[in-house]
Amino acid sequence: MANVGGQGAEGTKYPPSEFSQKYARVLAPNGKLVSPCDVFGEGKLFDKDIEEKTRLAFKVTLKKLDKLNTVSEINKENLAREKIDQIIECFPNTLPKDLPEVLGKTKWTKKTAEVSSWADWWEMHEKILKSLKKQAIHIQNWWEYTGRPSPGDEEILNSLKRLVSGVLTHPITIGKVIDTYTPKRKKDKPKSIHLMGTDRPEATMIYAGFFTEILAANPINPIKITLVSPDPANKQLSQDCGPKSPMLINQRCKLTAWDGFYHDFWQKWIKTKKVEKPDVAMGIHPGLHAEGVFEFWEPTLDLLMEENILTVFTVFNTEEFNASLKRLDGMFARYKYKGVNPFASGHVKQTPHNPDVCWASNGYLIVFQGRTVDLNTMTLIEEPAEGNLDEEAEEEK
Repeated sequence: MANVGGQGAEGTKYPPSEFSQKYARVLAPNGKLVSPCDVFGEGKLFDKDIEEKTRLAFKVTLKKLDKLNTVSEINKENLAREKIDQIIECFPNTLPKDLPEVLGKTKWTKKTAEVSSWADWWEMHEKILKSLKKQAIHIQNWWEYTGRPSPGDEEILNSLKRLVSGVLTHPITIGKVIDTYTPKRKKDKPKSIHLMGTDRPEATMIYAGFFTEILAANPINPIKITLVSPDPANKQLSQDCGPKSPMLINQRCKLTAWDGFYHDFWQKWIKTKKVEKPDVAMGIHPGLHAEGVFEFWEPTLDLLMEENILTVFTVFNTEEFNASLKRLDGMFARYKYKGVNPFASGHVKQTPHNPDVCWASNGYLIVFQGRTVDLNTMTLIEEPAEGNLDEEAEEEK
C-alpha cells in the first residue's frame, strides 16, 4: 500500500492527535469521554487552572489546523466537513470501545446485494448509532472550549459516522467485493481472497477484529484470507500463520500470511499447488500510479492477467484513479468495473501537495480479469459471457 501520510502533512505531529494524547486524562479521565461538568468545578477532578489550560490548548490546536488547511473553491464542501472532522479528532475515545465486539455479534438484516451504501449499512447498526449519539452530546458540551461556532448535534453525529467509515471501509469494501464479483458457491463452501501489498491498516483490521464485517457480507460462505506483502507490518503475521499453518481467527475465517512479493508467493505456493488459486486477488491503495512503485507491481500484474485471476484495486482519489487506469490500459486489462466505491471512507482529507485535491481511503474501485488482447498474436480476445466465467472458475476449484 502506498503511504499518503494519513495524518496529514505533519505526520505524527498532526495537531488533533497531539491534543488528544495530551488531554485524554482531562476529557476522558477513565478511558471514557465525559462532559466538562463531570471534571471541572468544586469537588471535581480538575481546578480552574486546568480548565483554562484546556480551553487555551483547544484554541492553539485549531490555529495550527488553520495553517494546515488551504482554501480551495473546488473542494469547499469537503473542506468544510474536514474542519469539523479535525475538531472531532481532538477528542479521545470517541468511537465505541466495544465496536469490534458489537460488529462481531451483529448480523446483517439485509441481503448483501441490497446493502449498496453507507445509509443502508447504518440502518442495520442502530446500536452503534446509539453509542455515537451519546458521544455527540459530550462533544457538543465541550464545543464552546474550541472558540468556534457549533455545527450542531446532527453535524457532530455525521462527523462521528464519517470517522467510523474510515475504520470500516477496508473490511466492508473487501466483503462487498467477494460477494459481488466472485462466483456463487453453495452454503459452507469457502471462498478465498489474497490481499496483496498489505501493511499496517490491513494488519490492524485483523488484530482489532474488524474483519468480521467481511464475514457479515458473506454469511453463507467461510472466508480464507491470505495477506502477502514484504511490509514489516505483515512480518509477524507471516511468522504466526504461514501457508503451512493457517490460523482459525473465527469459526468462519482462516488467516494465512506470507512475507514477500505476490509473484514470488505464486511461484512457491500456488504453482506448486500447495495453496489454492484465489477467487479474487486484491490490493488496497497499491500506488500503481507512482513512479518507482509500478515497477514492483508489474510482474504481479502480468501474472494475474495471464492466469485470468479476478483482480481488484482501490485508490484514494480521481487523480490516482485516472493515472492507475492509464497503467492498466497499457497492459490491456479487461475491466469488469471501474468507478466510485460506494463504501469509500467518508473521512475525506485535503492532500498536502495540492489544495484542490482531496483523498479518502478506498475512494475508487478498479476490477479486472485477464486481458483484452493476446500478447502473443496481438489479436483481440473475445469476452466470455458471465455464465461461462462462473463455470470456468468452478472447474478450477
